[in-house]
Amino acid sequence: MISVSAAAALGLICSEGASASTVVRVTYMAPAIVYAPPPRPVYYYVPAPPTYVVPVVAQPVVPVPPPPPRVTVVVPVQRSYAVAPVPVVTYSQPVMVVPVAGMH
Repeated sequence: MISVSAAAALGLICSEGASASTVVRVTYMAPAIVYAPPPRPVYYYVPAPPTYVVPVVAQPVVPVPPPPPRVTVVVPVQRSYAVAPVPVVTYSQPVMVVPVAGMH
């Protein structure tokens, strides 16, 4: 960037009328715009934080006692019900007839 006063002084030097005459030509130059990236931040050396090692005290291992044995109860079969033969008991599901519509 160039200031206006510097441009005027440069114009007086470069102009033809800079001699003893009364004609003064002032030329203004377009300011040069220079695009530059912003300055980088300053990185300072930061020492690493100290590492502390703390010994872990192991807890004593206590064995878990096994669960007590379960009591098995035998229930006698009641004879008040009739015993049905196996072939008489049938299970069926309803059957639906659906026409098959597909690519033939």
